[in-house]
Amino acid sequence: MSKYEVIGNTGKKEQLKWTEIMDNAFIQAMVTQQDKGNRINGIFTSHAYSNMIEKLNTNLRMDFNKNHLKNRSKTLKERFSQWYDMFRGTSLSGFSCNSDTQLIEAEDEVWDKLIDSKPEDVMLKTRKVSNYNEMLELFAKDRASGAHDETAKERYARLQKNDNIKI
Repeated sequence: MSKYEVIGNTGKKEQLKWTEIMDNAFIQAMVTQQDKGNRINGIFTSHAYSNMIEKLNTNLRMDFNKNHLKNRSKTLKERFSQWYDMFRGTSLSGFSCNSDTQLIEAEDEVWDKLIDSKPEDVMLKTRKVSNYNEMLELFAKDRASGAHDETAKERYARLQKNDNIKI
């Protein structure tokens, strides 16, 4: 695998088609950098990105750059959030992950309830949940939960109501 496949070129940036091997290597590189302390407040340092790029380019014989990694990290985090919500019960209960097949499993009626409420989640039925534990380590702390969770937009609105705080 000496070159990656460019699946589109809009003139401004190229899109990279990630493989499972590439994802596995990237996730392991992120875990390594986090363990080394190169992720502060949920954000990888420039040094971490340099290390990850060097490792991935060497091991996969590719030509990654920081934008490739940032974009893929965002995609992985979004995908993880869907899985995490299912497993942690914020969507529906009754789901589990089969470590052998790496698929989400549930009774048909549980799937039917989910798909009725969120038709776009039908793809989760056949999408592998690889590296779930590693992504749990990387992204779970970024997930708000409980009585005090709020989005950035909600926080901004709340702070605007308080005259003493200027944003």
